[in-house]
Amino acid sequence: MENGLKKSLKLPQMIALAAGGMIAAWMVEIQYWFELTGTGALFALIVCGLLVLPLCFIYAEMTSTMPYAGGENIWVSNAFGWDAGWICCWFVLLMYVMAMPTVAYGIASMLGYLTPVSDATVKLVAALILVGWFFLTNFEIKFIAKLQSILFWATLVVSLIASLIFVFSGSWHFSNFTGNLLPNGGKGFMAAIALLIMKFIGFDLIPQLSEESNFPKKKLWMAFVGSLGLTILIYGLAVFGVGGIISQDWVLQTDIVDPRVADMIDLHWLGVIIVIMGTGTCLTTLSGFWMCASRTLFGAAKQGQFTMKLAKLNKHGQPVLANIIVGILSIYFTVFAPDAWVNYIYTIYGLTAGVVYLLVVLSFIKLRKSKPQWERPYKLNGPATVICGVVGFLFCIYVIYVTLTTMDLGAWIVLLIYIVLGVPFWLYARIMRKKNPAVWDKPVISPDNTPTIK
Repeated sequence: MENGLKKSLKLPQMIALAAGGMIAAWMVEIQYWFELTGTGALFALIVCGLLVLPLCFIYAEMTSTMPYAGGENIWVSNAFGWDAGWICCWFVLLMYVMAMPTVAYGIASMLGYLTPVSDATVKLVAALILVGWFFLTNFEIKFIAKLQSILFWATLVVSLIASLIFVFSGSWHFSNFTGNLLPNGGKGFMAAIALLIMKFIGFDLIPQLSEESNFPKKKLWMAFVGSLGLTILIYGLAVFGVGGIISQDWVLQTDIVDPRVADMIDLHWLGVIIVIMGTGTCLTTLSGFWMCASRTLFGAAKQGQFTMKLAKLNKHGQPVLANIIVGILSIYFTVFAPDAWVNYIYTIYGLTAGVVYLLVVLSFIKLRKSKPQWERPYKLNGPATVICGVVGFLFCIYVIYVTLTTMDLGAWIVLLIYIVLGVPFWLYARIMRKKNPAVWDKPVISPDNTPTIK
């Protein structure tokens, strides 16, 4: 398809893609949740999800107004100009690409449960998976969506059944759940509300794929709310299920929580199923972030922020060069990233997400005033507009504040290196817009110059 991405995604597929991007291998990451606030992670996840909900409604309106691949970058560019959009794009790309190493470490823990493996083997397997996934990303998205739908709904069923088995196993006790509640008090709980936003990064996959959807844009809010709700359900039940069986100290000393809990109650078969499901979960997260990253580059290229070669599509309607770049970056971070990288992810993710979401909220407010004539198939009205704007703004500020106060030196170094690396690309685009305006000086994509995708 020469001029645009193919419209082939249905609403259930969109929900599965977005939720699959949010739901990662929690049986590994749950250690960090318990370290922050014990079984209070259940309530922190719920509160964080509720605070993300206004952002989802803002995203739904912005996506229905400008349903173009590139999402946040295009919205911010319309509100605050080309340079602000480029900065937003660079941060969005960081959110997606830096998550790739979590796939390696997730798979590492899964394989380690089944059979002892070396770190080198783990990285090799992860790299091979990424190479295989690169080839999948260059086929029609309809194929990828079907595959991800199968993996996601299987994850949903297995995780729910496993959590219920834990609760009704006879080993689960409410006193044990409350005994692990809020070990770090209110301070740890409040920090968890901000830092756990990482587990909800994925709903922003929807605007990146909105150009490829084939359902009415006024229904986009259902994709945001549906994917968010399913994510809260799976994560919440996971914490509830294991929280009544094990102790805080036990969680912090184990390698992979849910399968080891299954072994504790003599259900090794369940542990094996959870590991298989967890591996599939890693793949859904990988595909979600991969597609987001490539569409981010695609959208930026369409408005002259990167080379137009990134907007070239193959016969299946996939941005080939963008997929190659994402593949190279993901393999690099997976194979060469230090083990400490995993420790940086939550804080860098939180700060990056806070900045991106804040820019979106501010763009939402400004474009409501500067472009009231634009058609908005889904539109917040009345008090909901003010509530979502205020809550979204304050929550983003809070997330930024908490992550700034919890980032260590290593995380700052990683973030600053990434920002510095972006400067040459920004300068090159600026220079080329003046040197070769016929190719590079593209207008910002908006409803004023691009047909609205119904």
